[in-house]
Amino acid sequence: MTLILAEYQINELPKDSLSEKLSDLALGALQRAESHLLNAAEVQLFHREDMRPQVPNARVRGLVVTPSATAPREWTTDDTRQLRASGEFDLVLVLGMPIVRGDVVNMPRLGTWTIQHSDMSLSTDRHAGFWEVRGARDHSTLSIVRLGADAASDERVISRSFNTEFYWLKNKARALSLGNLALLDVLAELDAAPAAQSRGSRVPAPHALSKRNKQALKPGWQIASYVTRQSSVMAGMLMRRYQKKDVVWRVALTNGTPTGAIPATLRPPKGRFFADPFVYTHQGQPYIFFEDYAFAEGRGKISAAVCKDGQFEFLGVVLDLPYHLSFPFLFEHEGELYMLPETCGNRTIELWRCTEFPLKWELATTLMRDISAVDTILFPHDKRWWMLTNIDRTNNSSHSDELFAFYADSPTSTEWTPHALNPIVCDPDKARNGGIIITENGDIVRTAQYQGFCHYGKGLSLNRIVELTPTTYREESGAVQYPDFVKEQHPSMHHFHRHGGYAVFDFGFRE
Repeated sequence: MTLILAEYQINELPKDSLSEKLSDLALGALQRAESHLLNAAEVQLFHREDMRPQVPNARVRGLVVTPSATAPREWTTDDTRQLRASGEFDLVLVLGMPIVRGDVVNMPRLGTWTIQHSDMSLSTDRHAGFWEVRGARDHSTLSIVRLGADAASDERVISRSFNTEFYWLKNKARALSLGNLALLDVLAELDAAPAAQSRGSRVPAPHALSKRNKQALKPGWQIASYVTRQSSVMAGMLMRRYQKKDVVWRVALTNGTPTGAIPATLRPPKGRFFADPFVYTHQGQPYIFFEDYAFAEGRGKISAAVCKDGQFEFLGVVLDLPYHLSFPFLFEHEGELYMLPETCGNRTIELWRCTEFPLKWELATTLMRDISAVDTILFPHDKRWWMLTNIDRTNNSSHSDELFAFYADSPTSTEWTPHALNPIVCDPDKARNGGIIITENGDIVRTAQYQGFCHYGKGLSLNRIVELTPTTYREESGAVQYPDFVKEQHPSMHHFHRHGGYAVFDFGFRE
């Protein structure tokens, strides 16, 4: 595939009006204030980067187009002449503004593409992520768009979304990062054609864009209202921290559904919370393994409890390591019990074997190293062992947007083959694992977390896996279930698991 990157020098565009100049001043002040909240990896996302080395197996040429002072927002005749002189090519990627229009967009075989940030406004990457934060939206979106001769004929190639961050600049960093990843994913699939197309490519056929609000970011009440709202939210967070009003999670045994009757609840002592429960039936009794998090230590360990006659009995700590532990997924293999706790703090996926039930475990093997992965589950299906895990490809502490699959011949293997369609789920509504259910008839139901704006654990959904092969993946999505039964401040729920006739979930609220 021959590809041209058409990049615009938007920093050289003159400002045509007083409104634009005021907008730049307001945006600049906001960016300077929020830039102090970014980490080093996020700051790097705002620097110019040559993407050509990252494009898979493509002959890539760069085409830098500097708009003229007389027509700073239009594709000029000179630009078209320059493009035609560059020779034959398959695709043009337009990075930044202005938008290309006219017959020139159809010159490449695959068209002319750009990245649009937001489904709330016609915004450039300059304003990426602002509108969703200002509107307190749960998710922010971006689209790779095939440009038409006019706006009415634009077509969406693929869309991605992610959980909206608390403040604009961090949300913008996430938008830019995910936009790059989405673009590289699509290019990789195009490069794999026709094989990818024959298996049912994840890239959908282009379709028309829906109408969007033609909002423009102005320096007046919109930025003022954003600052006012953010200040109010931040003041509330600081007050709750001062008063030590944390969201405290607890574990519950249920009658089989996440929002059903609760026969028993395991409440944590002060200064801790219990979450991510998995149940394992041993000699007819339900044993619960869960994250045991201490606020003072700032990390979790794995503990265990048993439920007898409707009452929980705390048994003790199972694993306590120098790094954070959570999500103690359990499964059996060849007569032995294994645990796959989250060990993202060690940048590993570790497999532990039970040596004396329920409290003694030893490290069996490390399945993967140097990886930022959380909430990993393993299960057998169709003569393979499958791993589903949430990987943060940006190393920016966001694991809720993409789900990845791998397969091997054994759950103890250290050689895992990635699924052909990775990431298999690209949707913050349901990407992040929150448990799993394997029914008696072999159905595989994946619990998925739903995160809200400034609300971790807003709800969960149960999604049945109906097709899973090395080249295909399909789920039947269940509706999001919210913790309406929790009649307290900030009700939360994000995990559900069932095994051996027993079911457990977690829920929390602000105390």
